Amino acid sequence: MKVSQEKTGDLTALIEIVVEENDYQSEVDKKLKDQRKKMTMPGFRTGQVPFSMVKKMYGTPVKAQEIERVMSENLYKYIDENKIKVLGSPLANDEKTPQIDWDKDTSFTFYFDIALQPEFDVDLKKVKTTLYDVQPTDETLDKFIEDIRLRYGKLENPEVVADKDMLYGHLEELNEDGSKKEGGVDTNATIFVDRIALATIKKKFEGKKKGAVVKFQPHKAFKDIQQLATVLHKTTEEVKEFTSECSYTIDNIQRMNMAEMNQDFFDRAYKDKGIKTEEDFRKEAKEDICRTYKRESDNYFLNKTSEELVSKTKLDLPEEFLKRWMVETSENKLSKEDVEENFARYLDGIKWQLIEGKLAEKYSIEVKQQDIVDYYKNELLPSYFPMMPDMTEEQKKENDERMDKMAHDMLREQEQTRQVHNYLLDRQLTECLKENTSVTTKTLTIDEFIKEVNKFNEVATKKATKKTTKKETK
Repeated sequence: MKVSQEKTGDLTALIEIVVEENDYQSEVDKKLKDQRKKMTMPGFRTGQVPFSMVKKMYGTPVKAQEIERVMSENLYKYIDENKIKVLGSPLANDEKTPQIDWDKDTSFTFYFDIALQPEFDVDLKKVKTTLYDVQPTDETLDKFIEDIRLRYGKLENPEVVADKDMLYGHLEELNEDGSKKEGGVDTNATIFVDRIALATIKKKFEGKKKGAVVKFQPHKAFKDIQQLATVLHKTTEEVKEFTSECSYTIDNIQRMNMAEMNQDFFDRAYKDKGIKTEEDFRKEAKEDICRTYKRESDNYFLNKTSEELVSKTKLDLPEEFLKRWMVETSENKLSKEDVEENFARYLDGIKWQLIEGKLAEKYSIEVKQQDIVDYYKNELLPSYFPMMPDMTEEQKKENDERMDKMAHDMLREQEQTRQVHNYLLDRQLTECLKENTSVTTKTLTIDEFIKEVNKFNEVATKKATKKTTKKETK
């Protein structure tokens, strides 16, 4: 077996692989002999078919398969042993590879084009970043607590409709003269009073009792087309031109009364937190909101910092090779036109992968299998199998062992495990960037943070569009 490499550019090379007969023949003979043992033909007992006949029938495909296996193994072995940092994956060079006659040839030469990763460094100490500490306003906190109280509240059936009630009833489409429209909407419908957009229509419902009939125009009551479609039991396309008046007969009224701020509510809403007072409850609710937005803030921090690193890190890449690689290896069979149209975005993705790899190497960032098991066991499964306060030590041990077994079993779910791996990698990268860049912390309200993220996304979209347009113009 002979494998050699020839530079064809600053970041491209050609690998030549020569496969000789002694590299594959013994394995070909072995597979043919194995095939003979199982083979049956008229006039011969099983396993007694002459080897010459087996070879004539199966020799060429087995030979081709074995040569391709040996060639592929040695290609990647050569890359690994020579520590060649490949960009993408090797691509067969059909122009240089000679035409093959699998029946007659005994020696075979293959050529592969490869792209090489550029040499570069990332100095995080020179990078300035902003980390947002997202805090709820008192109004936001009050609304959040109100939602929790409703979640743990009690359902009742009042006699009179109020602002936040849920109504069950029957909806009928009317003609202009107020009579029931033949073939029109005629359905049971649920209406949430507080979702009625027009105040004048909402007032028609408020104060009404069960059995009352309310006439109104649904298209004015529900500005959101999806909500209108849900009420009318139609598709969004069907309700676009719907402007009829309807009558609604109230069959039932339901109201969720908010839970009282007492010990029973505190214990149900935040188990094992030891909350005793309303003040403690507000503090825990605020921390709950902050935990949620900390994750959002960390995601935004990583996205924004990665974009900055991509834009400021000088990386020369073999673009023509990468375009060809995308066309030839994409699972969705991208066309050359697809690649050209979106190449700027693809290129940024490749640059970030290289930077990510450099940071992982430089700062020893790695997600091990045990990290994934620990995530399953300590962060995901406890919500399904919580440690109860009254558990004995033996029960706690059994619970821990059960979760450990389940966590290892979950590793078999490859797609889910891949997603967890990427999540944990992003988490490690985020902490690395926080620790090693020049970070400024800025406090924002939730609304201010959302505006900041939306603004960033709009700018990113415009940049991507500009890059694509510029490339098309060229």
